[in-house]
Formats: sequence, structure tokens, C-alpha cells
Amino acid sequence: MEYRKILVNSDIDGKIVAAGGDIDLRGAAKNAVIAGGDIAIHSTTVINRDAIIAGGNVSSAGKILGNLTVRADNFQNTGSAGSVDFKKTEGLRGLQNLMNIFSILMTVGFLIIGIIFIKLFPTQFFIIEEGVRKSPVKNTLVGFVLIIASVIVIILLSVTIVGFPVALIMGMLFIIALMHSCLFVSFAVGRKIVDLFKVKLNNLLIFVLGFVILSLLFRIPYAGVLIVIVAISLGFGAIIYALRENWQNLTTRLA
Repeated sequence: MEYRKILVNSDIDGKIVAAGGDIDLRGAAKNAVIAGGDIAIHSTTVINRDAIIAGGNVSSAGKILGNLTVRADNFQNTGSAGSVDFKKTEGLRGLQNLMNIFSILMTVGFLIIGIIFIKLFPTQFFIIEEGVRKSPVKNTLVGFVLIIASVIVIILLSVTIVGFPVALIMGMLFIIALMHSCLFVSFAVGRKIVDLFKVKLNNLLIFVLGFVILSLLFRIPYAGVLIVIVAISLGFGAIIYALRENWQNLTTRLA
């Protein structure tokens, strides 16, 4: 599951490094290194030193106190900079197209993983999915808090020699859980729609329906970012609750 819009909406005490599809920069920072498709630097942006930008369409209305280096297909500068170095680069559009193809392949890959999960481990999948449907608010809040707490714990463990191996394992499990959390939310969304319209579909079609709808919601500008955060938090919270309350059932087929 993915989304294309990256929004930097607050001040950064250091360097901004961002790469993605479309990028909106509204905060302040010391330096900025940005690569993407459509890149917009708004009037609220102040870069105290230098900014290096590579993209398809780049617009700058902010204040760059140092050097502004731009490599893009199109560049519009209504802001200010100590000096501007702009060169037109047609090849960046090809890079963006490559990134778009990669994101599509990633999305299809997660769809296939979800289908395999349902076919091979239906008991485990539906125990977690049930938690998504029955306690969405609780699981979202708990999941969000646990995500932040997990990141802090992993960082603290990683700075010690003894804790580093533990942090490595925890980090891998944490990333796997985050990457797959939206699969359970996808099925819950599909089931909700099927129940709403009173349509009979098998489990795989319900999952595909929910997955497609959720993927489209992720692409909504600005709101898509919030939807991603909610979906990941909800799925992660449901995974943790399922592991805590149904450990024996979840591991029955894995034993």
C-alpha cells in the first residue's frame, strides 16, 4: 500500500531529505535535499543555507538564504535565493515514471501477499481482521501509541551492544507488522461495503474490493496521508490485540 504525496508542514532543526512522487515543503530548515515529481516550495518555507532540488515540475515561493540548485523539466521561481542554478533536465520525467511503475508493482505485490495470507492462514487472518471491525477506534489509538513506543524502544536498544541484536529482531518484526497491517484493514473495508450493499462475494473478492478502495483513498492529496496513518495504526493495533488475546488460536496452524 502506498501514497504519492509527501507533506513537510513543520520546521526542521537540521536538514530536510525527502524523496517521493509529489512533495510539498511548507516548513523551515537549515538545508534541503529533495527529489521527486512535482515539488512545491511554499512562501512559508525558509532555508537558512542551501537547497538542492531535482524533480519534474518545481515551483519555489520560499526564501533560500544560500544557493538554490534545481534540476527539473520546468521551474518557476517567485521566491528569493542567494543564487539560483537551474538546468532543464528532461531525463527526470523518466525517473518519475520508473518510480511510478515501481510503486504499482509494490501495490500489486501486497495484493498478492494478502490473497496468499487468506488462502494459507485464514484462521490467523480473520482473527486479526475481526479486531479491526469490532474495535476500530480503540485499536487505532492503541496502535498509534504502540508504533511510537516501539520506535523509541528499538532506538534505545540499538545504541547498546547487548541490545543491538534484540533491536534488530524487533525492528524486522515491527516493519513486517507495519507493512502488512493495511491488509487486514482492506478486508474490513471490503466487508463493510459488501454488507452495506447486501452483495454476496467470496472472501478473496471482498479483500480485493477493499484493497483497491483503500489504495485509491491513499492517493487523495493531503487526506491520503491521514488515511494511511489511521489504517496502519488500526491494523497494527489489531495485530497486537490479536497476539495478546488469541495467541493459542493464532499459532495452532503454525505449530
